[in-house]
Amino acid sequence: MRYVDTNVLIRVITGDSPTLAKKAIIEIQSCGQNELCILDAILVEVCFVLEFHDYRMARTDIANAILTIISTPQIYASTDTIHALEMYKRVPKLDYADCLLTIMGGENGVLTFDADLQKNLSY
Repeated sequence: MRYVDTNVLIRVITGDSPTLAKKAIIEIQSCGQNELCILDAILVEVCFVLEFHDYRMARTDIANAILTIISTPQIYASTDTIHALEMYKRVPKLDYADCLLTIMGGENGVLTFDADLQKNLSY
């Protein structure tokens, strides 16, 4: 298994470097089923960069783009990742990391002082 880095996903989603975006897409398409993995740590960074840096993308657009990428047969993603991305689209007060904590930890499995996160733990 190979792991996909943040910069590859940013190029594919934004196309801000057409040459690198095309190269990334070709590379992904040339892989076998479930040969590539996108770690949730990488998705935390991708969501942050796309939402708050120069790109200023809408959360729904970010989540939909990532969901499109991870739906390809070459990419492995856990069901927790998919559920966290869906939550990220719906709950604007939580960043992707908080959404992932909520999905993975549930109501009793997260220790936090974050009031917004605490409100959503019973999700």
